[in-house]
Amino acid sequence: MKTLRIIFFAVFFVGFLIPHASAQKQVVKKDFRFTVKTNPLAALGGPFWVTIIPITGEYKINFEVATTKKQSFQLGASYLGPSVLINLEEISSSSEEEVGGVKINGFRLQGTYKFFVTRNTTSPEGFYVGPYISYASMKMENKDFTEDNVSGKKITYDAVLGYQLITEGGFTMDVFTGFGLRTLKWDYEDEDVTTFEVFKSKNAGHVALGFSFGFAF
Repeated sequence: MKTLRIIFFAVFFVGFLIPHASAQKQVVKKDFRFTVKTNPLAALGGPFWVTIIPITGEYKINFEVATTKKQSFQLGASYLGPSVLINLEEISSSSEEEVGGVKINGFRLQGTYKFFVTRNTTSPEGFYVGPYISYASMKMENKDFTEDNVSGKKITYDAVLGYQLITEGGFTMDVFTGFGLRTLKWDYEDEDVTTFEVFKSKNAGHVALGFSFGFAF
């Protein structure tokens, strides 16, 4: 009889602990709905390049919100300044005597709608596909030779594939690639400035590749 009571209490104790432990585990696991991310390496090269030379550096932040169980929307905003890899004065002038103070300012807006396809995760985590659009505008000014000023506009349309990792602590890393089309248009205040012959307006194919990291909450 004593043995039966011990078995009974043991079964009761285990039966109580299992659901209680499961409940505790569910409480600890967070249901992330938002992410905030950036990429410091974008300061090396933004959306505007001349051949293989980055003209702009990008300082951006991305904000993402889960819209449904398997979908999310991400909006990015960036300030465009000079790339830290190049001296813009050398591009805007053909000789040292013509070098003036050069500054560059611009902005970029990006939007991505993500459809998450990983079976055992919910947005905003896992593999995803979706459309991506970007609009960027910049102006490069020479304060001593205003006729040398040049501005550019770039619109990009891509289909992207990516993976977003979110740890239990909320650290987030987003890696993606894709392909699409881009429209690039340059405007000059002086059409006869030969130093700007490398700036060509064009429509072309585009390959997307990037990553960002931040936090989820």
